[in-house]
Amino acid sequence: MPDYVETNEAALVVQLNDHAAGMSTHGTTLGFTAGEITQAATDASMASLVVNHQSIIQSKAQEWTEYKRIVLNAPLNTPLPSIPTAYTAPPMPMGALAAIKARFRQRAERAKAHPNYTAAIGEDLRIVAPAPPPGVPKPKLTGTPETNFAVRLTFTMSGHDQLEIYSRRGGGDWTLITVDTSNPYVDGRPPLVPNQPEVREYRGRYKDHDEPVGDWSDVISVTSQA
Repeated sequence: MPDYVETNEAALVVQLNDHAAGMSTHGTTLGFTAGEITQAATDASMASLVVNHQSIIQSKAQEWTEYKRIVLNAPLNTPLPSIPTAYTAPPMPMGALAAIKARFRQRAERAKAHPNYTAAIGEDLRIVAPAPPPGVPKPKLTGTPETNFAVRLTFTMSGHDQLEIYSRRGGGDWTLITVDTSNPYVDGRPPLVPNQPEVREYRGRYKDHDEPVGDWSDVISVTSQA
């Protein structure tokens, strides 16, 4: 089941800010004290500070790495660039505490257990898990025998990057025969027994970003012939 807490830190900062705004609107209705509502806002500010500060520090580290490279390793007569500017983190917000995500989950559990809680309030508080994505329709393969033992396989890509096609024949194992990006594909392998018709089974599965997605197609059988 999907989790409602964002795993990407930049997205988490946005979520916590939305949550703080929701707490300002609905916190009293759900039985939270003024201090707890304020803490939600403080948590959002602190999360923004530490995530953004780390990003800036990493950028400054890259600046210093490049500056060091020029100072130590540049060719003769390379002009010396200006020294990278220093960066000072802003002060922590008043009342900042550790364990922001754990406290966020604790508030979510309390809110959902309150009799005044509704799904709409949960959406405002950003404590509702996103709906799972719709299932990926499995590919549909069609096979047509051609001359010289070739088999033409047709399919639709349905917006996916690739289709991997496996085949099995002669009671053997499934073997990858192609990772294709466009329809059709012609399986031109010679038969296992020269000049003899053979039954070939095929199945396919979509791939996006080089990773398999969705289910296998139904297995189809085609008899290749001379």
